[in-house]
Amino acid sequence: MLTYESKEARLSLAKKLASEGIVLLKNDNALLPLKSGAPIAIFGRAQLDTLIGGSGSGATASDETTLITEEFIKAGLTLDPALEAFYKNALDTERENAPDPEEERNKFKELLNSGLIYEIFGKYKAPIEEFSINEEILTSIPSTHTAFFILGRASGGEECDRRVQDDYYLTASEKDLLHRITAHFENVVVVLNINGFVDLSLIQSYPSVRSILFLGTAGEQGAAALADIITGKAVPSGKLPSTIAYSYEAYPSSELFFTDKDRPDTILTYEDFGLSAKDNRNPKVKSQEDFSKRPVAVYKEGIYMGYRYFDTFNVPVMYPFGYGLSYADFHIAYSYACREGENLQIIANVTNVSTLYSGKEVVQLYVSAPSGCLEKPYQELLTYAKTKELAPGETEEMTLSFPLKELASYDEASASYIIENGQYFLRLGNSSRNTKIIGKVQAEETIVTASYSNRLSLNSSNKGKLAFLSNKGAASYSYSTEEVEKHNAPCLLTLLQKDFNESKKSIAAASCSSSLSDKEARKPVSMQAFTLKDVKDGHCTLEELVEKMTPEELAVLLNGYGPGLPFGGMGGKYASTIQYSDGTDIAVSTHPTGFAGYISPALTKYGIPSVFYKDGPAGVQLTAWPTGISMACTFNMDLLKEFGTACAAEASGLDVDSWLAPGINLQRNPIGGRNFEYYSEDPRHTGYCGLAITLGAEEIGITTCPKHFALNEQETYRRGSTKNSFDALDSIVEERTARELYLKPFEMVVKNSKVSTLMTSFNKINGIFAAGNLDLCEGILREEWGYEGIVVTDWGDMDIVVDGADAIAAGNDVIMPGGPPVIEQVLTGFQEGRVTLSELRKSALRFLTYVMTSNSCKKYWEEQ
Repeated sequence: MLTYESKEARLSLAKKLASEGIVLLKNDNALLPLKSGAPIAIFGRAQLDTLIGGSGSGATASDETTLITEEFIKAGLTLDPALEAFYKNALDTERENAPDPEEERNKFKELLNSGLIYEIFGKYKAPIEEFSINEEILTSIPSTHTAFFILGRASGGEECDRRVQDDYYLTASEKDLLHRITAHFENVVVVLNINGFVDLSLIQSYPSVRSILFLGTAGEQGAAALADIITGKAVPSGKLPSTIAYSYEAYPSSELFFTDKDRPDTILTYEDFGLSAKDNRNPKVKSQEDFSKRPVAVYKEGIYMGYRYFDTFNVPVMYPFGYGLSYADFHIAYSYACREGENLQIIANVTNVSTLYSGKEVVQLYVSAPSGCLEKPYQELLTYAKTKELAPGETEEMTLSFPLKELASYDEASASYIIENGQYFLRLGNSSRNTKIIGKVQAEETIVTASYSNRLSLNSSNKGKLAFLSNKGAASYSYSTEEVEKHNAPCLLTLLQKDFNESKKSIAAASCSSSLSDKEARKPVSMQAFTLKDVKDGHCTLEELVEKMTPEELAVLLNGYGPGLPFGGMGGKYASTIQYSDGTDIAVSTHPTGFAGYISPALTKYGIPSVFYKDGPAGVQLTAWPTGISMACTFNMDLLKEFGTACAAEASGLDVDSWLAPGINLQRNPIGGRNFEYYSEDPRHTGYCGLAITLGAEEIGITTCPKHFALNEQETYRRGSTKNSFDALDSIVEERTARELYLKPFEMVVKNSKVSTLMTSFNKINGIFAAGNLDLCEGILREEWGYEGIVVTDWGDMDIVVDGADAIAAGNDVIMPGGPPVIEQVLTGFQEGRVTLSELRKSALRFLTYVMTSNSCKKYWEEQ
């Protein structure tokens, strides 16, 4: 096992990730790669201000960030000196006139301490203007030089989605620069150094734009990886994790996704959909009259999101899901299929048919399911595999395996997953718009693969009032040879109900009891000496330890340690914990590296140490790794598992117990503010990415903390606004859509790993806060999926979002960042009967079970 203890090893891996995540979208006349010494002209501020990551919990920083201009020079390309000097001088002047970074940090601290952080944290920042090039400099460069336009985009982020005009669509300064470049040069390469996707229709309209590359936000080694791709030292192998349409308006959620906080009139509310705000009010939270607006995100597109929509409704796309070019060419040939237990394996041969370049290809397997009682998308991804680097003429045999139960769809009427009677055509290819039918699976009867209970259903008052997208009468995307392929498709397997009888039973709820509960195995100990180590040593059970705790101690234990946010700086009003009657603190911090707001309280009376949680999806602020969207472009699960191991090694060096990653929400809309942090529009691809990273981290003994559970695809007012008196966003969704798409990545990670922390989201789901949703946190997560770890809330101040007592009653075990105000919420809820002593103890048992397995606890015991 590689441990990645050295910085050099981690940087090497970061470069591999960045390289395999670069997607070559266009390469007319084989413009790329360029030969060493080729004369080039580089335009765009991002050449010297290269974007490596996002913001918020997904932020990255590095003193060793590679810059595109510098790396192109190292790679042997010849830059125009006048143009290079222009950009350097322009950026130096801009930075000299910028606010002092230390002053900005102090302002941030003041805002944090004043409690206003959440009102400005998500303030939109438009893309920075491009510098206007002196005409004399432009015309002095020979038109035969290859021109590069480095398009940078860093808008959006936590609490803030992007905008459509002058963000998804190019800004006026970008359009002007693009027009002038393409008018002068014969060959133009556009590099997209962006944290999401932008409109490419204008870029594509210029004939001189011969090549387009999606670099994304590829971490501190991104520019170095790009230089290798440009010069042919490496060959592109990235694939798109989401569809690029011809316009923003083509996306099915375009009219349902509001982002402009500066225009409250654009916020969609219940009334905009013919729904009643009063009927959607949760009686446990503020009344309707307390809010001036109650925002909603209605998932009216249902199961038709991403390529599922574009393919089903025959909507042309610019670049489909899974698409990406290489300098090499490949041939994919189906070989045979075989059943291995509960899985079906498809064997295919991939051959590099080019004569000049080595390269890697991604083989993708899709299924087209029959529409019976349930509508089905035209096709959906089942699995994929990436080849090794194949030399010209070399062939590799690939195995693509998937569980047969993945052919099932969720039927709300029976609350079960069913494989409907009919033919399931399997498709093999290298993008969603380039597949070939290779065989079929025949279901001889409708098969029930799992039976559950209805959960996350629409509010009863909303049923029948919303028209969700339907494919009835839709003209699906059609391949010219499809009917012939269907007619000639061999039957690979026949399925019957008896094949799935064992799967029909729901997973029993996991026990939260200590494994040391056998009373006969205990050693005698004084009743006054119960500590967590006594549990470890077999002197008492965890249940007995927890039963000794008072409600006040339990409330402290189930919150984070620190003053909380934004309470922390209110004139020093709040300490980091509450006190016993004698004035002594109930909790302290015992963690050597953790800090308030990101650690748990240590109750030394019971020998309970602190554990440490740390952001985030692109690393723990040591190596600046590529962000999620760039890593997803690799389609290389082995590489992502290595990332999980390497980043967990960094986390371990910081004494981190729970790494707050991966972010496995979906890229529902191209202007989602955290799309850079998430992986894909496809739930299975997202799940595979999250699972690979989680399994890699487990090899170092670190647990990930998948987030945000669930339906947190929109940042705008996800947690409301105290200043504006806006309620938290309500994600209104059908149960089938929630289960098949938005919960699917979490299910894949939970069921296939030993993950022991998971984070809920701020938003509501069908009127109920996600963190206060018993069906979500207990019913689905624990009873159906068998999750045995702890659930933590997202880091909020608990003013508009879920009340601390309600969160614990619903199955959250830790309220973060917690603090005395939220401890008081829990105790008030206990006095009012909204959370019981039994529920407090149940969460304490789960939490302490997690603490006992943590590295921090093991070190604490060693030091005692």
